[in-house]
Amino acid sequence: MNVLLITEYFPSSSKGEITGGVEARCYYIAKELAKNHSVTIITSYKNSEKRKDSFDGIKILRVGMNHNYSHSGSFFSRLNFAYNAYKIGSKLKNIDLVDGYSFITYLPTYYIGKKLEISKIITYHETWLGEWIKNKGLVTGIFGGLWEWFSLKKDWTKIISVSEFTKKRLEKNGIEKENIIVIPNGVEVSKYQKIKIKKESLPTISCVNRLTPAKRTSDVIKAVAIVKKEVPNIQCKIVGQGEELANLKQLSSDLGLKDNVKFLGFVKKQEDVIKTVKSSHVYCNASVLEGFGITVVEAMACKTPYVISDIEPFKEVTQNGKGGFLFKQNNHEDLAKKILSLLKNKKEYENKIKEEKELVKNYDWKNISKQTIKEYNALLKI
Repeated sequence: MNVLLITEYFPSSSKGEITGGVEARCYYIAKELAKNHSVTIITSYKNSEKRKDSFDGIKILRVGMNHNYSHSGSFFSRLNFAYNAYKIGSKLKNIDLVDGYSFITYLPTYYIGKKLEISKIITYHETWLGEWIKNKGLVTGIFGGLWEWFSLKKDWTKIISVSEFTKKRLEKNGIEKENIIVIPNGVEVSKYQKIKIKKESLPTISCVNRLTPAKRTSDVIKAVAIVKKEVPNIQCKIVGQGEELANLKQLSSDLGLKDNVKFLGFVKKQEDVIKTVKSSHVYCNASVLEGFGITVVEAMACKTPYVISDIEPFKEVTQNGKGGFLFKQNNHEDLAKKILSLLKNKKEYENKIKEEKELVKNYDWKNISKQTIKEYNALLKI
C-alpha cells in the first residue's frame, strides 16, 4: 500500500519534535505504517529544513514558502502551503490513498485524490462551523468558516473523527454517520514508561497547551493563587507559546506569583515535555475548546493525575474523570479546590494513578495505528 499523508506541520527528525496533537498523530501513524507500507508525507517548509528528507522509513516532502508554526493568521504562507501541497501531490505516482491530517490540508487533499483518482480521506479533530468568528475573530473566522464549509461539501471516501464528540458535530453539519469512522488520538506508551524521573521536591502543577484565549491558561494561574494560600510553596510550570503569553505573564505578576509560576515556552524535545509532566504532581488543562484532548492522555501516560475542565471531549477521553478530576469550566475556584484535593489526599491520589494506568491502554499508538491501517486496507479492499 502506497499512502500519502498531508499535514501542515511535521517533526524535523526522528527525535519527534512535536508542536501539537495533529502532527503527533500523523507522525506516529506514519511511523507504524512505514514498517510494512510506503509512506510519503507532504508538509510545510521551515528555514534550514531539507526540502526532501526521510527518517523512520518515511519519505518527507516540505513544500511552499517558509512557514513557521502558528495557529492564527499566517494567511499567505498557509495558503501558499496548501497550493504547493496540491501542486506537488497531484504529480506523485503510484499513490493508493491520500489522507489530510490538518484543517488547511483538506481541500488540497480532496483535489489531489480527485486528480490521481484514488481514495480521499480526511482526519477530523474538531469542527467549528457556525462558530468560527466567535472562536477566531472576524477575518480568520470568515476564511476558516468558508474553508470548512467547502471542505465538508466534498464527496470524501471516508472521514476519520478523533472522537465521538466530533463525529456528532459532523453529523449535525450534514455528514452521514456511515461515512465517519472514530479512531482516537494516542500516545507511545512504551516511550513514557522508559523515561525515568522523580517527582519534584516541591508540590508542582504542569500545564501544556497553546497559549490562546480558548485554552484559558489564565484560569490555571488564578487557581494557583488560591492554592498558594494553603500550599505556599506551590509551583506551576507552563509549557507552550502563543498570543496570550504577555497577558499571562502580567497576570502572574499581578497575583504575586513570580516565584510560583514558570513559563517554559516551546520545549523542542518531546522527552523534556514528558519529564516536565511526569515530575509534576498534578496536570491541569482549563481549555474550553478541544476536539479530543491529547495532552490529557499524555498526562495519564506519565501517571500524573489531572484536573481538567468538564468539556465533552475531556469527559469522553477520560470516561468521565477516571484518573483525575473534572472541574466546572471557566471556574478557577473549582479548579483550585480539586487541585488541593489531589495534593492533600494521598489515598485518593494513588487511586487516580491506578485508574490512569488502565485507561491509557486504550490510547496506545500501536493499537490506534492498527485500527487506522485496518480501515485503509478495507477502503482499498486489501
